[in-house]
Amino acid sequence: MTTDPLQDAIATEEALRAQLGELVGAKVRAEQESARLRDRATLPGADPAIAALATGYAEQAVRLAAEVEEVRVALRAQEARTETLRAGAA
Repeated sequence: MTTDPLQDAIATEEALRAQLGELVGAKVRAEQESARLRDRATLPGADPAIAALATGYAEQAVRLAAEVEEVRVALRAQEARTETLRAGAA
């Protein structure tokens, strides 16, 4: 943190954007892996554990979607704080 509230707000906004990007990527990977495993589970002779793994990835994707939404809300609030500080600095 610096002594400049605007720079701190910008840094926080950038950190939230980076976190959001990471979460979105992780969610997409979990969804893709779930779909891949779900397809494999339907193949003849497939180990039943594959379906359980697919379910685990699907559940992870749901949890990540909730985290994505939380960070989006936090980012929008931070964007508003940053703009308020920018307006005050102008």
